[in-house]
Amino acid sequence: METETKICVSIGKVPFDAITGILNRVEMAEIRLDLALLEEEQIKAVFSAHDKLIATCREGEYNDLERARLLEIAVLHGAAWIDVEADASPQFRERMIKLASSSGTALILSRHYYTHTPGQEELTGAVDEMLGDGADIAKIAAQVNEPSDAARLLSLYTVPGKIVSIGMGPLGVITRIAAPFLGAPFTFASAGDDLSTAGGQIEYAGMTALIEKISSYG
Repeated sequence: METETKICVSIGKVPFDAITGILNRVEMAEIRLDLALLEEEQIKAVFSAHDKLIATCREGEYNDLERARLLEIAVLHGAAWIDVEADASPQFRERMIKLASSSGTALILSRHYYTHTPGQEELTGAVDEMLGDGADIAKIAAQVNEPSDAARLLSLYTVPGKIVSIGMGPLGVITRIAAPFLGAPFTFASAGDDLSTAGGQIEYAGMTALIEKISSYG
């Protein structure tokens, strides 16, 4: 079994000087601008240095105007994907969708469920809605509290379209490993054991080894 799916390393609270070193050894990465707290010139440098980066800036550290500005800088300097929350304010979401369209940047629309995994109907509806709104990739991330939650997340790969469906928490780890073999365009890993940006992320080297081992049984 072979897979061309990339492992996307999510980079959060990492100093600017260390980010370059990480990018030199990975094929793809997500830059969490809300966690890395980079200055504008540093954002330009990071996104100019690698051609397979996702620009993400979650709510919390910055207001919507500030988030939009940082994401625009990332896109103008080479971001290949932009991740926008499907439930963000309409003004912010539409501005980012237009930015992606006008710049040729791939759009990821995402929904996050931090306390639970919804039922099958709600999950499928969320994916259909995001793809219908123009997402190149629909992403679902949900807290997995029991094995059946993970099963529902993995069942989303039967829905037509490009989908990333992953679970958060210890019981969600299996969804991150299985994703490449079920059709996800990429799965997420952390830059290091103490550098995860979400519960259940496996460190990059470990994730690489697991996927290579499973692939070898083909």
